[in-house]
This record gives sequence, structure tokens and C-alpha cells, in this order.
Amino acid sequence: MSGERQNWKRKRKTIVVDKEFQFRYLMTWVLLTTSLLAGLVLASLSVFIFFNGDRTYFVWINAGCAGVITALSMYYIVLHSHRIAGPAFRLKRVLSDIADGRRGFRVKLRHKDYLKEVADAINVLLEKIEEKEAKVNELGRLVGELSKNGHDVGKVHDVANRVSRELEELCPPVKVVMLDGEEKKQG
Repeated sequence: MSGERQNWKRKRKTIVVDKEFQFRYLMTWVLLTTSLLAGLVLASLSVFIFFNGDRTYFVWINAGCAGVITALSMYYIVLHSHRIAGPAFRLKRVLSDIADGRRGFRVKLRHKDYLKEVADAINVLLEKIEEKEAKVNELGRLVGELSKNGHDVGKVHDVANRVSRELEELCPPVKVVMLDGEEKKQG
């Protein structure tokens, strides 16, 4: 197994990989759960206080409160999950565009969206790819000029070697993405 692949597997065993994101996400669910429990406790107490413990009211009021709390929490969960699912959908589409060769754009997410660090990393990747592609295009243009103008084969060969080295520098990010995809297929 390659060194990169072993590092990836070792990192996957770590549960807390992004402390800030995971803490915010955990606190969201802790606060939601706490508010749900508090709502049910308040509903139960109100039945005993206002209706002297009448079981009929207790069941109906708790059922009504549970329904309202469930509806509100479902709304909140969908709204909150949109802050993750939306950026994940966008990032997946952007990666597909990059794989198809589109360039000249940057990933922008909404203010309250999660995964901004991933979007920033993709923007850095795009910048580096565009820089390297510009170098390769320039070197390719030079090779074309040299061979068209009848320069000696040694000079053309040297320029071609420079182009080859630049292309090799482009390959590692592609290799890492391919390894990641293979892990997901096997897992």
C-alpha cells in the first residue's frame, strides 16, 4: 500500500478531524435536543398545574406539544442540513466541472454555509492548476516555435523535458483524488 494511502487510512480512524466544525455541529444538535426535552417537560408541568393532573388533558396536551415540537424540529433540521447538503452538492458539481476541464471560476458559498474550508481549498487547487496549465501552454508554444523555426533537436528536446516535468507536477493532485475515489468504492 502506498504511503499516501496509509496516511489517509490512519486519518480516517481519528474521530475529531475538524474541531471547530464538529463542535458547532454537535452544539446545534445538543441545543435542539435540549429544547425538545424542555418543551415536553414544560407541557407536562402545565398540565399538572392547570388541570390538577387530569390524565386526559395530560395525554392530549403532551401529544399536541410533541406534534408542534416535531414539526418545528423537522423544519429546523431541513434548514440546518441545507447548510451542509447545499455546499456538498455545489462542491461535487464544481469538482465535476474541474475534471471536465472548466477553469476561470471560483467556488463561492453562502455566509452561513458549512464546508467553506473545502471550498477555499478547491479555489487554491484551481489557482495552482491554472498557473501550471499556463506554464505548460507557454512551454508548448516555445517547443512549437523551436521546431517550426528549425532549431536544433537538442534544444527542442530540452524544452520538451521541461514540459514533461511541469506535467508531472500536475499529476500528484489527480493521483490523490483517484486514490480517494478508490477508497470510497471499496468502503
